[in-house]
Amino acid sequence: MSAKTDTLKTIMQANLAKDTEAFLSHLTDDVEYHYHMSSRPLLGKEWVRRFIEKYRCVTADSTWRIDRTAEGADFLMVEGYEEYTDTRSGKRIAHPYMGIFEFRGDKVAKWRDYFEMDAEVPATPKG
Repeated sequence: MSAKTDTLKTIMQANLAKDTEAFLSHLTDDVEYHYHMSSRPLLGKEWVRRFIEKYRCVTADSTWRIDRTAEGADFLMVEGYEEYTDTRSGKRIAHPYMGIFEFRGDKVAKWRDYFEMDAEVPATPKG
């Protein structure tokens, strides 16, 4: 496993543990995060902090899985799966996911998420 993949897995673990400071510690201060490609990007750690804290208020019982990776000198591309419960509606959301992470040194400087919210993806079996 590469250092970039290790960094992403640490970010994922921090997110699931709701450890905002650990999550943010792997991002550059001027990070650019496109959480949804048709939306305006979040610029800087503080904006990402506000977003992730709001996101955690409306999601529960999350799964975030990496299935495949590809990388170059300063980037990591990830294909995977995300699943969570929308706490506002109680609906279980599941969809395929693609993330592109551009690194500056050992930190994420740019992050772009691509996903299909209307995809027919079976929920992960419990148990």
